[in-house]
Amino acid sequence: MQRFKGDAVRDADPARPPDPLRLATAAVLLEIGYADGTLTTEETGDLVTYLKRAFALGDEDAADLVNAAQEIRNRTIDHFAMTNFIRKHATLEERVEIVRTMWRMVYSDRKLTDYENYLVRKLADLLGLEHHVMIEAKVAVLRELGMATS
Repeated sequence: MQRFKGDAVRDADPARPPDPLRLATAAVLLEIGYADGTLTTEETGDLVTYLKRAFALGDEDAADLVNAAQEIRNRTIDHFAMTNFIRKHATLEERVEIVRTMWRMVYSDRKLTDYENYLVRKLADLLGLEHHVMIEAKVAVLRELGMATS
């Protein structure tokens, strides 16, 4: 994680280095967006909307954060380091909302691939969420999107 934080500070505008929690969150969500091979406009919209709401960012700051997270992702992404940092610095409700955002992103195209399902489950576990909490988040998003079966 120190390497991740060092890279974030080194690559950032020296006057305004990105917050490591924001950067880790954006990088993990980007990883979900690319889980099926392509980051769609809808997934990007879900990502930016979440970042703006969760961290009280404007459009430009949210775009800068996504770009910084993309740089981290382009080098390599350590799921354990990122999620462990988030787990230590975010509340349970914030972590649940991150997982809800993951589900929104993977269902934005109205289908769920096996790898997307695996990755959300893995990351939710690494974020310290119990299985039933992750499933409740999924069901809530399916209802929100009008895709719930019951």
